[in-house]
Amino acid sequence: MIIAEDGRHATLGQYRSPTKEEIGQVTASLSAHGLGGWLVLGEGDYYQIRKPFDLEKVQQVSASQVSWEVAETWFRDLRSRNCSPFA
Repeated sequence: MIIAEDGRHATLGQYRSPTKEEIGQVTASLSAHGLGGWLVLGEGDYYQIRKPFDLEKVQQVSASQVSWEVAETWFRDLRSRNCSPFA
């Protein structure tokens, strides 16, 4: 996954590692929008909000105005609002 500094995210390389080209495209897009971002591994069931979903930061892919901890907090907030409370 790529997590932007504002908590928005996208998946890359589902079931495989993303290629350098894919990471480069995302990095260019984030930078063009003035957003920092991180490449992370997600583990768990994303859609089961009541179950753990762990993140492992792999690397920063574009410069950010906020820390990883802030971006992770915003990601978790967005995820909790976007998942069904009945999941």
